[in-house]
Amino acid sequence: MAGFTDRHLIPTVITTANPVVVTIVAHGLVEDQRVRATRFVVFPTDVATGMEQLNDRDFVVQHLTTDTFELFDVEGKPIDGSGYTAFVSNGLGQFTLTGPDLDYENEI
Repeated sequence: MAGFTDRHLIPTVITTANPVVVTIVAHGLVEDQRVRATRFVVFPTDVATGMEQLNDRDFVVQHLTTDTFELFDVEGKPIDGSGYTAFVSNGLGQFTLTGPDLDYENEI
């Protein structure tokens, strides 16, 4: 499929804060875009990423900087990561653009 985009953004830091703050250098996202967290696992331990509480969930990104964004649920509530397992940056866990923004990028 010509022009198909499949944006996988690999985080370098994810905080266990309220709200969760994600660092992805030059992520290129804009306020209120939706992303899905995938490949966040706790086992097997040799590839564990931590933050498995984020896995297979959709989020709205808010309060962006060039390299960071905060995670909110689709109802606008901040994601409280204070009880989540610590993130390990190993290149496995990722955020993927979802929803109408992805559809729009694929029309171009």
